[in-house]
Amino acid sequence: MKKVLAWGMALLMAGTLAGCGSSGSSAPAGTAAAGGGAAAASSTAAGGDAAAASGDTFTLGLICPLSGSSAVSGQILKNATEMAVNEINEAGGIDGRIKIVLAEVDDEGVPATSVTAMQKLVEQDKVNAVIGAQASSCTLANMEITKAAKIPQITPASSNVAVTQSGNEYIYQMTATDELHMRNIMKYMSTENGAKTFAILYESSDFGTGGFKIASDICSEFGLEMVDSEVYNAGDTDFSVVLGKMQKANPDFFIFWGYHTEVAMICKQMQQYGISYPCIGQGYNSPELTNLGGAAVEGIMIDTAFDAANPDEKVQEFDKKYTELYGEGYDQNAPQSYDAVYVIKDAVERCIADGKDYTDGETLNSYIANTAWDGVTGVTTFDESGRMNKELLIITIENGEHKIIKN
Repeated sequence: MKKVLAWGMALLMAGTLAGCGSSGSSAPAGTAAAGGGAAAASSTAAGGDAAAASGDTFTLGLICPLSGSSAVSGQILKNATEMAVNEINEAGGIDGRIKIVLAEVDDEGVPATSVTAMQKLVEQDKVNAVIGAQASSCTLANMEITKAAKIPQITPASSNVAVTQSGNEYIYQMTATDELHMRNIMKYMSTENGAKTFAILYESSDFGTGGFKIASDICSEFGLEMVDSEVYNAGDTDFSVVLGKMQKANPDFFIFWGYHTEVAMICKQMQQYGISYPCIGQGYNSPELTNLGGAAVEGIMIDTAFDAANPDEKVQEFDKKYTELYGEGYDQNAPQSYDAVYVIKDAVERCIADGKDYTDGETLNSYIANTAWDGVTGVTTFDESGRMNKELLIITIENGEHKIIKN
């Protein structure tokens, strides 16, 4: 089976749980898939809020798209989060005794729905911490709710720099920021490939427009000139006009800043029209890219913080277990979500070791802020704004497989 890697060094996610509480027994954490829409959610093991208050359970919220156009990425995020939760619970729980209850909600990848879904997690499920969302636009909308409730939130997938530039001390990015990705791309193309000019094609979302702005702001630092910029909407299917403009500008390479569905179609249309340029970018590292794009995505490059092509023992162990459990490819959101659970667990256990109350959001948040967790995606630490810093990889697709070309 193909190993599909994970994207983005910011690519990592932080999250783990632990708690100091009574030594009484607790039921295993229950998980249930959320149905479509914000109102649908899973959660609660026997005992509910009373058990959580006693310290027997830790309620972890998960918010991601389980329906809609981003459902593939959301399901991957869910799979990896549940994998980590189940591992911890099977080993006795956080601190060997506190079971994790996972409360899941579907935000459909829509900001307004994401706000309603987060309200449910906070007000009804009484979560102690949250993992998600997937889309930057959703995280930017829903993180105001966790901030007001003083609940730590780790996004394993949202890479827009605005997430951690907001001054919200309760939000953390387990994935590399778009700026970090863009700098890595521009350094690689200019210093190792001698490029002088580029054209960028980006989605008209917070993610896409954020990438365009970063490219505009920093390209001169790398001796690069942006000779054309084009934008498209999610769901577009005809890219002939924008590709024609980019071809006319004749840059040294193209940057794509969007998701796998459209990028696969863009590559197919480049092949159809005989347009051939080196292509590199971020956001489309998904198992669906090769499924949808086929031979047209051969040679495309992706900037990422994680990839299953990495021979590291922890990476290979994760890859083996994930594929055995779910029998399908994954993107970088999987190991970042997985590590996020363990970041939270580690923070709770350090809190308990110091005799602190992990159920107090401010206290738990202070321990997450001082994380140094060595996980599948490497050592996760956060800067003062909650942004993760890590080394990034550049991969290419060769014969339908991922191959690391820079680490």
